[in-house]
Amino acid sequence: MLRRIDEALINQANQSLLNELEADYAALGDKLARQNIDIEAITRSAAEFQIAVPSWGTGTGGTRFARFPGTGEPRNIFEKLEDCAVINELSGCTDSVSPHFPWDKVDDFSELKQTADEYGIKWVSVNSNTFQDQPGQEHSYKYGSLSNTSKEARELAIQHNLDCIGYGQQLGAKSLTVWVGDGSNHPGQQHFQR
Repeated sequence: MLRRIDEALINQANQSLLNELEADYAALGDKLARQNIDIEAITRSAAEFQIAVPSWGTGTGGTRFARFPGTGEPRNIFEKLEDCAVINELSGCTDSVSPHFPWDKVDDFSELKQTADEYGIKWVSVNSNTFQDQPGQEHSYKYGSLSNTSKEARELAIQHNLDCIGYGQQLGAKSLTVWVGDGSNHPGQQHFQR
């Protein structure tokens, strides 16, 4: 498995905090024992806990006005994956990534899966983004995607979600999260019967 951070460096940094950690852990264990709670059982559960990092979480993101990239921000899904691997090396509880499409679309999903495998990272869920129009998109999601009154916009959103299912299958993901911006801002703005 590829590692981005030298494990000895992590162990050295942790070693300097070990005495305080052990004292705090013992004190917490005593307190929990008075309440008939087994700290070792909690520790085992915490050690097994895993969460998926959303791929967009490694970037700067945007504001409601614009997007302002930061220094060192990943430029593509491969760099996001590398950052996610570092997060997992440091935390030990993020062994999977949840990509967002179309942002993370690639031409060769087998290469992306192989890279993730080399980092020891899994794909558990993929996310379809239909809350914003993409460059060159023929029909707008301005008034929703799957619930848009425009049949063409709905069909575009449906096809995008079907494509995302296919991407997920290629990566070995087991679920699809539909990330929509559907709805309206004001009463009467959206026709609920269409």
